[in-house]
Amino acid sequence: MTGPAAPGTSASGPAGSGPADSAGAMPPALAPDTGRLPSYDGVPAPALARADELLARYPAVSLHDHPVRLPDPLTPQTWQAWLADGREQLGYAGLAGSGWAAVVASALSTSDLGLLLRWARFLRDDMRHHPLETVFAGGAGDVPAASGGPVGILLGLEDLNAMDADLGVLPRLFDAGIRCAGLTYNQGNPLGGGLASNPDDGLTPLGRQAILLMNELGITVDVAHVGDRTALDACRVSRAPVVVSHAGARAVWPTPRMKPDTVLDAVADTGGVVAVSAAPNSTLSAAHPRHSLDSAMDHLTYLAERLGAEHVALGPDAFFGDHVGLYDATGHRTTWATPPHEEVRYVAGLENPGEAARNVTAWLVDHGWSEPDIARVIGGNVLEVLRATAVAARPGDQARATAVAARPGDQARASDQARASDQARASDQARASDQARPGD
Repeated sequence: MTGPAAPGTSASGPAGSGPADSAGAMPPALAPDTGRLPSYDGVPAPALARADELLARYPAVSLHDHPVRLPDPLTPQTWQAWLADGREQLGYAGLAGSGWAAVVASALSTSDLGLLLRWARFLRDDMRHHPLETVFAGGAGDVPAASGGPVGILLGLEDLNAMDADLGVLPRLFDAGIRCAGLTYNQGNPLGGGLASNPDDGLTPLGRQAILLMNELGITVDVAHVGDRTALDACRVSRAPVVVSHAGARAVWPTPRMKPDTVLDAVADTGGVVAVSAAPNSTLSAAHPRHSLDSAMDHLTYLAERLGAEHVALGPDAFFGDHVGLYDATGHRTTWATPPHEEVRYVAGLENPGEAARNVTAWLVDHGWSEPDIARVIGGNVLEVLRATAVAARPGDQARATAVAARPGDQARASDQARASDQARASDQARASDQARPGD
């Protein structure tokens, strides 16, 4: 790791090996961001060499990852200590050698606005200590042209649960650096239904206002965890491209977590993209019912054949650390009805944000994809969405005026939330322990 040690770390060891924090508690040890598991050997060496050439020429962009180092070991106790520490450490070394030009780093699902704003502020501040590994990216124009230098980090959200019914929160999120946000998590919220909502009653009037304001601000609308009816409504309302930042095709693996063809088609019709996820035991296929790089690529292949390569992207949804252990430690995991399959602890070749770009690119090379299509899928399509989102946006002052006009009480509520976000950390930690949820 180059540059000053990040808060909670020492220059020679993981977080937890240094001094205690100001409250006297020792932050938990963190998972290494390189070498935690054996290197993937499932793609031929010539394809890997060609992948390196392509990644040095074209920008690879992850539309959804959690490129932070989780506690290691991951237990309910270390999870609570990690929340109490309040600082999510990016895996700087893992990102530096990843092949990504940019990553949309997503916060975990939470209804705590103060927690989200501190998360965004800490990441932006901490990246300043690591200028050789990462750089904050406020849009497509800040994304490096290819891999090999600092990785551009855009900020994203699993959902807008922290907004509740207050449109005035959206400009604050944009100012904090958020550039992509899911409308809902699985359970739904005042904006619309989630994947687990029964019934999904569709986009609400507030949800429609939120989408139009996101368009005006320049925040990409994400329907990854959104219910099918609400997702279709969102695609009809949005004036900018809509994305599925991390999922797959229900036709390939029939589970509610995947997206039906109607939603896939609607997203593509907005000019958006569908990014393939690799959260363990999610994007399986009948041909490869044990989750692997091949099964995730079955989804990618289906999407490209149905939608065209220009509407396909990558959103691995990975951590530096034990993803399944996170479900176990937090007790938060939505159980979907799925066909019989063998559960895995991790997806070989897609286990962490440091390896997905190179292995997917090598797989595409090995399976005869053309260079232009590879360039689109690994990152070009995401950049086109970010550019189109920016074009659809209005000047910041006009967008803020829209938020205030839509809900006159927003300014007072925003002031109350600002005061709440400055309360003692202990109060926020107690709420976070109940609300922070892992992405899946």
